[in-house]
Amino acid sequence: MIIQNLQEYILEAERVAKEVFEEIHSWPELGNEEFKTSTLIGRKLKDMGLAIYRPLATAVAADIQGSGDYKEKRTIAFRADIDALPISEEALVSYRSRRAGLMHACGHDAHAAVLVGLAQVLCRMKNVLPCNVRLIFQPDEEGEGGADRLIDVDILEGVDQIFGFHVKPELAAGTIGIQYGTVHGESRMMEVCVKGTPAHGAKPDLGRDAVYGAAEFISLCQGILSRDLDPVKAGLISFGRIQGGEAGNILARQVNLDGIVRGEDCQVCDLLCERIRIIAKGLSQAMGLAIDVNFAQGYKGLVNDRQSVEQVRAAVPKRVIELNRKSMTVDDFSSYLQVVPGAYFFLGCGFEGRENSGLHTSRFQVNEECLAVGIETLVRICMNTLYQ
Repeated sequence: MIIQNLQEYILEAERVAKEVFEEIHSWPELGNEEFKTSTLIGRKLKDMGLAIYRPLATAVAADIQGSGDYKEKRTIAFRADIDALPISEEALVSYRSRRAGLMHACGHDAHAAVLVGLAQVLCRMKNVLPCNVRLIFQPDEEGEGGADRLIDVDILEGVDQIFGFHVKPELAAGTIGIQYGTVHGESRMMEVCVKGTPAHGAKPDLGRDAVYGAAEFISLCQGILSRDLDPVKAGLISFGRIQGGEAGNILARQVNLDGIVRGEDCQVCDLLCERIRIIAKGLSQAMGLAIDVNFAQGYKGLVNDRQSVEQVRAAVPKRVIELNRKSMTVDDFSSYLQVVPGAYFFLGCGFEGRENSGLHTSRFQVNEECLAVGIETLVRICMNTLYQ
């Protein structure tokens, strides 16, 4: 569909998006604490004449009704996450974080800005909009996941399809990365408690060393990946926190481990978790320890719907780069895709000709040129809905 004045609308929306991006970036807020962020987003949407609602304390949603005589008008949703991370910013930008120890190191500020920009354009184009659009500004993607809580309060009621996106510094601004099938793997959170018997370090035979047991447990778990997992499958076992012991010359009574199991799908995660349990049981017997392992479901695998991927490709075909590498990172956007079909794509945000720091790093920086590209992509997805 040829849209009159589209580039003019996008330029106007880009200016608004940049303002929103820089304001949110300068005042980052952690998951479920995004009060100032959500207030800003709500005010911008209200200024456009949209009625907003707050399905959660720090979530914002708004519906844009399409016009025109379309017999089967679909409802498309777009998700933007809005929370920041506990990282101290080192990037030298004029709008750098004004909150010590907090930073938008994952680009959620850009996601929110693009969605506000989309709202600006669609409000100018209601008379030719062939679908209804729901905007979802979601809190707490980095924490326990705000997606499931929004689903529980029926955020997807009446929604036929959903799209999400994430900035990617490895791709230059101006490009869109898209992948068929599995994009992100599945995860399980893991808590391990190793219990031993304390003793003086000079008389280890009188005790059972929980630190030694924890070290052996970690080492044996890594062997699962090389000996139990099919080499063509992807999986990871990581331990990010170890806590225990009383003193350097005393055998530890207890050690607690926190970790995560990742797999390209639920079958891989199930296999890894089962092997970890077997190792815990055998090592407990061999070393005279008690090793308790508990798993909790993390995020489900993020699997794109093929037709939705085709819609993204058709929206901006000259910008699209097809990706084919599964990632072991996770995103709770996968929860939405368990309910309705959709696609998750990547918005290139890198600077050409220079090194780009990765996500979740103190020097991560978004090339603001990506904002207009993101807005245009989402607009064209909406307009192409007529032809699906």
